[in-house]
Amino acid sequence: MERDNEKAKRVVFTFDERSLESLETLKKKKGYGTLAETVRDSLRILRAIQKQSDDGYSEVVVRNPGTGQERVMVLP
Repeated sequence: MERDNEKAKRVVFTFDERSLESLETLKKKKGYGTLAETVRDSLRILRAIQKQSDDGYSEVVVRNPGTGQERVMVLP
């Protein structure tokens, strides 16, 4: 798949059984069309979190919009 000026590259990954199962579960649960889309979106999320960590932040607050409940996630 090409986007704008980006060239697509084929990459082969080897996953252990547990990691592949997690990836397939995430794909199904979030409705991604392919494992590649699942990995791509996961990388986008990771980059956003790493950017915050690089800027000195060490926690992420997540909120359930239905209940207003919040939890703090500590960044590694």
